[in-house]
Amino acid sequence: MKKYWDIFIISFLALFLELLVIRLVGTEIRIFAYLSNYVLLAVFLGTGLGMILKKKTPLIYSSFAFFLIIIVLTFKYIIRFPNLEFKLFSGMTELLSPLSESYIWLQIGTFSKTGIGIGIFLTLGIFALITFAFIPLGKMIGEKLNAVKSPLVGYSVNVAGSLFGMWVFDGVSFMGVSPYFGLITSLFILFLLIKEDRVRTYAFILLIAAVIILFPKEAYQPYEKPVTFWSPYQKLILSAIYGIKNKPGGWYLEVNNAGYMGLLDLSEKSFKEKKTYIQEAFWKSPQDIVYANQYNLPYIFKPAPENLLIIGGGGGNDAAAAVRAKAKNAEVVEIDPTIIQIGRKYHPEQPYSENNIHVKVDDGRGYMERVSRQKKYDLIVMGLADSHTVSTGLTNVQLDNYLYTVESLRNIKNLLNNEGILFLTFEVTRPWIGERMQLTITEAFGYQPVVFEVRSDGTYGWGGIMFVIGKEKNTIEKVLGKNSGLREFINRTQKNYLVSDAKINLLTDDWPYVYLDRPRFPTLHFAVGAIVILFLITALRFSGNLPSINWPLFLFGAGFMLYEFRTISKSSLVFGNTWTTNLLIITGVMLFILLANFLSVVKKAPYKLAVFLLFASFILQVIIPVQGLNKIIALFFFTLPHLFSAVIFAKHYNEALDKSSALGSNLLGSVLGGFLEILSYIFGIQSLVYLAVILYGSGLLIARRRGIMG
Repeated sequence: MKKYWDIFIISFLALFLELLVIRLVGTEIRIFAYLSNYVLLAVFLGTGLGMILKKKTPLIYSSFAFFLIIIVLTFKYIIRFPNLEFKLFSGMTELLSPLSESYIWLQIGTFSKTGIGIGIFLTLGIFALITFAFIPLGKMIGEKLNAVKSPLVGYSVNVAGSLFGMWVFDGVSFMGVSPYFGLITSLFILFLLIKEDRVRTYAFILLIAAVIILFPKEAYQPYEKPVTFWSPYQKLILSAIYGIKNKPGGWYLEVNNAGYMGLLDLSEKSFKEKKTYIQEAFWKSPQDIVYANQYNLPYIFKPAPENLLIIGGGGGNDAAAAVRAKAKNAEVVEIDPTIIQIGRKYHPEQPYSENNIHVKVDDGRGYMERVSRQKKYDLIVMGLADSHTVSTGLTNVQLDNYLYTVESLRNIKNLLNNEGILFLTFEVTRPWIGERMQLTITEAFGYQPVVFEVRSDGTYGWGGIMFVIGKEKNTIEKVLGKNSGLREFINRTQKNYLVSDAKINLLTDDWPYVYLDRPRFPTLHFAVGAIVILFLITALRFSGNLPSINWPLFLFGAGFMLYEFRTISKSSLVFGNTWTTNLLIITGVMLFILLANFLSVVKKAPYKLAVFLLFASFILQVIIPVQGLNKIIALFFFTLPHLFSAVIFAKHYNEALDKSSALGSNLLGSVLGGFLEILSYIFGIQSLVYLAVILYGSGLLIARRRGIMG
């Protein structure tokens, strides 16, 4: 029994640390917010190598590696070269951001070959460090699995421990507990798992050193200084705004160490003293100040709307404008519950306490899908939702991507009443982003939106590019016909992005990549990925202690990971692109694995039937549309192929002579599948299903040659 308990504990710890590292590295080193799946693959690589390596790798190596990860994430030493200056590790984002096709928030974007080289070298170093940290954990899991009498029972305990680790991590994340406390706790568990007294002393020293380093970082901060919050998605830092003559009072909110939003006092009362100064200092026309407030503008187009929907409510600026405009009934959708809590407590105008404001903590796309058959709105306001953050390491789709697809915008059109208006704000940092947005809206509504720019030098916030369109073609023209000042302002600030000869593809649910100019490998992903793969091939070639790979299980792992990527991405269209979606889907997958193991242990599960049903379920994934599915049916539908693949895996795993090497091969295959996900940037998300079929089929052909067909 103790052997099974040991498997449970180490499996729990490995999964908990996996999620912890993905969260922290993507938060503190922003370039990994764009490369979060590479962190996941480093974890899989380390765990898989640990399971197949013959050499001893004590747990103290993990303690030391995680201590070094703490150093990497907190060390702010500035490195200086001629014409180049950056903070070590955290400054990697500045070094690599020129490789990104799109703008990375608050990065200088200065191209430097030296900087790019240093950035890639540091990225490779962090990838290697994370890999090394998980090798001893994988080694211990593999040894414990080889030691138990019933292989499938041991593997089931491994899955159950991992499932528990995921739920604990998501639970403490929902409660707002800092991931750094999770690292300290994990170092303590590693200390308890180490048996040798001398080695435990070293582990204890590392634990105390980590506490000393992290305590000042996570200690309580006085009210007047920046305050750090951790949400289920991201790190939030709130700091006060005061003493700036032309700026509003309020609060400044950073997301993952980058400027993102303000909680601004834009009430008429707060601007009485500033109004004359602002108008004289910053505005050429006295009329400009009427239209310069991006938050008030929607209500000039549609005064006092009866039914209003705000997507991406953030800290409350859009809701405050709705209150000032006397909107009768306003629904505000915001995906991050912690941002809503901050808005309730800190926004100077307290809009979320008003009776006409109804807050919904939800993904905007998911919410609109659910209410599309029930409600009609006079006005839909889409705030600046471009978060540049992914919800999980299991997808390249960022939190906001599905909001801007043709399918989403068509649904928005259906949500509007006949005189309804969509007011969409976006920060266009590249002309092709504006062109794509303009073209996608045109495709969804059937005619072109009015596009213009609003800037106020920070007086009313950051501003942005406004895309305004009515359900009916003449709606906006009617508004401008009654308001000559507004027409004049738009004429002077109008933008038209449809001027290039380049063919820009539209955003769709199958290709929702807002920040990639065309279907191709993103330069940043390709450059980092290619160098990482070269590093892996070199390392494996010169390693003399690797047993042979179990190729069927290797290919099954690659197919499994590709389909998992696709499932997480597509399930967002039903459940919303939220942290709870990831929790539900992965839980469903793990429960199916446990069910498959149970069937294989209690009575021999039909292998050939499982193979047939696996490919049949893949076909269903392609031909059945996911929109409109009941949530329970959708959860079953998305995860069903994993039941049949788990039955196939159980047979191969049970018959393998070396259980550790078998499971390690499967994890290393997952690394290949993760790298292959980059193909979705060219062929779309649905293409991952076809590739998964090829990988599973190849694995089964190899198995057949070896006589394993049940």
